[in-house]
Amino acid sequence: MARDTHYDKFKKEKSSIFRSFRHFLEYVTLVFIYKLANIFPVAWNQKFGALFGRFAYGLSSKDRGIAEYQIDFCFPDWTGEEKKKLLKDNFRNVGTALFETLVIEKIRKKAHYWIRFQNSEVVYNCLKEGNGLVLMFGHVGNWELLSVVYEMLDIKGMTINSAIGDNKLDELLMSTRKSDNIVTVARGDKKAARAILSCFRNNEVFLFAMDQDTRVKTVFVNFFGRKAATAIGAATFAQKFRAPVVSAFGARMEDGTHKYFFQLLSRSPYQGSHDEALQLTQQYNDALEQHIRQYPSQWVWFHRRWKNQPDDESETLSYTSL
Repeated sequence: MARDTHYDKFKKEKSSIFRSFRHFLEYVTLVFIYKLANIFPVAWNQKFGALFGRFAYGLSSKDRGIAEYQIDFCFPDWTGEEKKKLLKDNFRNVGTALFETLVIEKIRKKAHYWIRFQNSEVVYNCLKEGNGLVLMFGHVGNWELLSVVYEMLDIKGMTINSAIGDNKLDELLMSTRKSDNIVTVARGDKKAARAILSCFRNNEVFLFAMDQDTRVKTVFVNFFGRKAATAIGAATFAQKFRAPVVSAFGARMEDGTHKYFFQLLSRSPYQGSHDEALQLTQQYNDALEQHIRQYPSQWVWFHRRWKNQPDDESETLSYTSL
C-alpha cells in the first residue's frame, strides 16, 4: 500500500507528553463549554457553534491545509473563491455540530421538531425480511444525532466506536451518544464479533460508517474520481447475513433543523463473492459521494481520506450496476 506524501506536511505533534497535554486541554475546554452550552437553547448553541467554527478556521492551519488540498482535487472546476467559501462554511458546520451535540438532550426532548425523515419507511420494509439491516452513514451534517434517529424510528441495534485514546475524552463523547436503542462497542473489543452476530440474528440495525480511512479491512474504490481506501464491512456483513443495506445520510437545513434521507442500496440475494463485495462497496461510495456533492460544506473535509493509495496507480475497478 502506497501513501500520498502530500499529507506529510500536515502531520501533528505525536509525542506522548504533548498528546496527553493536548487531550487534557481538550477535556477541560469541552467540560467548560458543555456546562455553559446547556444554559442556552439549541438555536443559540447553533450560533455559538458557528462562531466557534470561524475561530477554529483561523487557528487550525493543518486541518485547513488538509481540507484545502482535498477540496482542490475533488472540485477542480471550482474557482478559488468558491473553494474558500466552502471551507469556511465547512468549519462553521463542524462547530455547529459540536455545540448541537453538547446539548443533544435538548434536541432529544423536541426531536420531531429538530429532525425530519425522507423515505424512512424503507427501514421498516427491510426489517420485515428478518435478517437485520446495515444502516450506512457518512460524516455529513451532524452524525452524532443518529442515536436520536434510532429512538425516533423505534429501532434497536449497535455500532462500533473507535476510541480517541484518552479515557476522560472518550467518556465525555460516549455520554453524548448514550441511548437505550443503540449499543456502542469499542473497536477491538473481544465481545464485538458476538455483538455483531446477535445484532443481525435479532433482526436489529447495525450502524456503519464507511467514509473514513481507518484501521479496518478495506479495499480501494473510486471516491470523487480518486482511489480511496474504503471499509468493506458493509458489503461483507450484507453478504454474510443476507441483510439489506440502507443509507441514512443527514444534512442541516437552512432553518437549522436536520433531515435524514434513507435509500435502499442493496438487498439479498447476494452472490457472496469478493468481486461482488468490491462492486457493492463502490455502489455505496457512489451514493455517499452524490450526497456530499449536494451538501459539500457539511462533510468533514479535514479527515485524511485519500492518505493511503494502491501500489499500482493504474489499478482500476471494473464496476457494473448490481
